[in-house]
Amino acid sequence: MKYAAGIGARRGVAAQAIVELVREVATQHGVPLSCLTLCTLESKADEPGLHEAAKLLGVPLVFLSLGALKARKGAAATHSPRVQAMFGVGSVAEAAALVGAGPGSRLLAPRVATPYAACALAIGPEEQI
Repeated sequence: MKYAAGIGARRGVAAQAIVELVREVATQHGVPLSCLTLCTLESKADEPGLHEAAKLLGVPLVFLSLGALKARKGAAATHSPRVQAMFGVGSVAEAAALVGAGPGSRLLAPRVATPYAACALAIGPEEQI
């Protein structure tokens, strides 16, 4: 099964904050970590917390272009004016999850946000019933 966890995070976010959030959201929606890929903006590629979180979770980490996220922003369920002003998408987490799960994917879980990070889940089209 193909699931993507889209991650939006503040600079300097701790790996443990991401790990706890991803585990919580995946568990709530019955998504095994073994089927998950973490996805986020390519501008976050230098964030050690993201790399460490992926390693601790045992999942791949994929960095996506802002252009790819903007192409799926219309499918996002939530909208943050602050994030919209910064990135041109209402939810980095939701757009990253949708792009990461592939064309035709849909949101399984809208973003869950903490003060440091946000996580949304998307499911690939081949998994939908």
